[in-house]
Amino acid sequence: MTDTLNIERPLLLWSPRDSAATNMSKFRNQVARKYPHVPMSNYADLHSWSVHPSTALDFWKELFEFEGLQPEGLVGRVLGDEGAFRAGNLPMYPPPAFFPDIRMNFTEHILAGKRGQDIALFACGEGGKNLRSVTWAELRKTVEDVADALVALGVGVGDRIAAIISNCTEAIIICLATLSIGAIWSTSSPDMGAEGIFDRLVQIGPKLVFFETSVLYNGKLRNLNTKNNELITTLRKVPEFQIGVMLERDSKLASNLASEKDVQTWSRFLLNGTGKKLQFSRNAFNHPGFIVYSSGTTGSPKCIVHSACGLLLQVKKDYMLHLDVRPGDTIYQYTTTGWIMWAMVLCGLSYGGRVLVYDGSPFIPEPTVTLRLASMLNVSLFGTSAKFLSDLKAMDIKPRELFEFPNLRTVSSTGSVLNSDVCTWFYEEAFPPTVHLASGSGGTDLACSLVGGDPTSPLFTGEIQGPALGMAVDVLNSSSEKPLSLQGTTEPGELVCRSPFPSQPVMFWGNGGMAKYKAAYFEKFGVNIWNQGDFVARSPLTGGFTMLGRSDGVLNPSGIRFGSAEIYNVTNTIGDFEDTLCVGQRRPSDTDETVILFVKMKTPKTALTPELVASTKAAIATRLSPRHVPKYIFEVPDIPYTTNGKKIELAVKQIVSGNKVTPSGAVANPETLEYFEQFQRLEQMVGSKL
Repeated sequence: MTDTLNIERPLLLWSPRDSAATNMSKFRNQVARKYPHVPMSNYADLHSWSVHPSTALDFWKELFEFEGLQPEGLVGRVLGDEGAFRAGNLPMYPPPAFFPDIRMNFTEHILAGKRGQDIALFACGEGGKNLRSVTWAELRKTVEDVADALVALGVGVGDRIAAIISNCTEAIIICLATLSIGAIWSTSSPDMGAEGIFDRLVQIGPKLVFFETSVLYNGKLRNLNTKNNELITTLRKVPEFQIGVMLERDSKLASNLASEKDVQTWSRFLLNGTGKKLQFSRNAFNHPGFIVYSSGTTGSPKCIVHSACGLLLQVKKDYMLHLDVRPGDTIYQYTTTGWIMWAMVLCGLSYGGRVLVYDGSPFIPEPTVTLRLASMLNVSLFGTSAKFLSDLKAMDIKPRELFEFPNLRTVSSTGSVLNSDVCTWFYEEAFPPTVHLASGSGGTDLACSLVGGDPTSPLFTGEIQGPALGMAVDVLNSSSEKPLSLQGTTEPGELVCRSPFPSQPVMFWGNGGMAKYKAAYFEKFGVNIWNQGDFVARSPLTGGFTMLGRSDGVLNPSGIRFGSAEIYNVTNTIGDFEDTLCVGQRRPSDTDETVILFVKMKTPKTALTPELVASTKAAIATRLSPRHVPKYIFEVPDIPYTTNGKKIELAVKQIVSGNKVTPSGAVANPETLEYFEQFQRLEQMVGSKL
């Protein structure tokens, strides 16, 4: 059994001072004028209208118009089978195609109607170095040059273009060029190990892959040539692969592959162009545009395919309405290219303002570097993580005492749960009290928020304000034979969505992709209910959501999600280990998740020495990335399994996080679970080893 939440009303943190000026209010007023018979006095009314089967199709049409999307063709049908949708029985699997009568191009929408002399983006390296601006005219011309070169090399509609690249201007340019011709974009962060990158690329078969030869992170210049050489050698076995393009940042670290026929430098790549003007391939609304990757707990990463236009529609909704981004705003979101937030920031170019692109650690040379940039560039939306805010609090940094934020309206927090103490600190000590602290939860799979902020409603400590527009959110009790809705109670359950939405993945790429798609989201509740895999509770007093963690084994330290299977791929090669189990620990007092690796030694005589711990961490950092490295590694006598041979991660995660777990009959060796209870007192165990 899981305890219910305290029924007392939480502390009020923030109330809107001028809600009438928000995009949310303007959209609600637009709807009220067109549908005068519909109650529309507050956000709850607007959300109800946006998800009810009889009116939700009207919502998507109104949103399309409000966002200023301009397709080829008339916005007629929202879905092919609108009758089934209105009757409430249109399955979410197979994913239904939205707006089947129109054709669009993502890049065309991004570039349309922009004045050439206006600034499109600011870009800088770690520490704010080399800050420069890029105008819309410059951006368009460079996108044109890259698209020209891609077409000259035979890239066409549906081809995959990949990049192992940092959060830089070139990443945006290559992506926009790729999407302009109807090709599909996929990117990974260069801090990932070669094995992790190749596990992704081999599945999608890219025609071209872009590489950086070096990156600066955490104050260190990292030479990537050895890893690039390894990847190029392996990619040559992929039938679709033709060319690798090297972006040489430092002349001292130039690629030694540039003389080979299937490798080109950036400057040589651009010379492939023929002077062709930029043209846009308009394709179906659900035409694939992005491939992103899951952080599942078993096997190779799943290749999640999103339509570019579905992602655009949903992300513009989240940013314009839920985060109140307005024309002329400058927005900043800390992200790497390996996170779905990068694609979301890309959509920020469509709002008529500017995007700040920051490449590097937000703590180098000091932890206030991105705050200083936000003040200097008059940022309106500052996107960050719960971990970053927690770290500022721990370091007793109070941004409002150090900088002025004249334009800052919203700070968004994504990636992991925001602790109540941090929320209170945010308003009492850290940021201007007028700023809206908007937390959200959604992610890679949806390319949008399921629950998020609302600039027209009060904010209470420890809560996400409400369900996102158009998302038919529910909280289900999955332990009963028939799932029951828990909304209106304080009892926690599974976060789900009961209705199709435009940014559902189009498919999973590769053999067996659709079977994996169905298993990922619809195995537990059936094809009419999307299961998000989050454990939540909703307050009947405020309507807000409290995020209680993942309901599966996905690891999520500092908002960086990855799967335990990636860790096992490394530990399985370490000869001293018979078996391993990797889980996240987050106790009620913790502000972030801690990753713990438990190991069962191969023989009783083999010891888990400090040297073996260090070499294991080094192997994980090298083959995956430093972000994958567990904070602690402990020896255990045995690893728990189910009767059908699956490692039991969730129960161990709950135990080490302080929860009481009663093993079911499905546990093959239930006696092993008791051993993990001591790790609830982690600090004592670590201290006893010092």
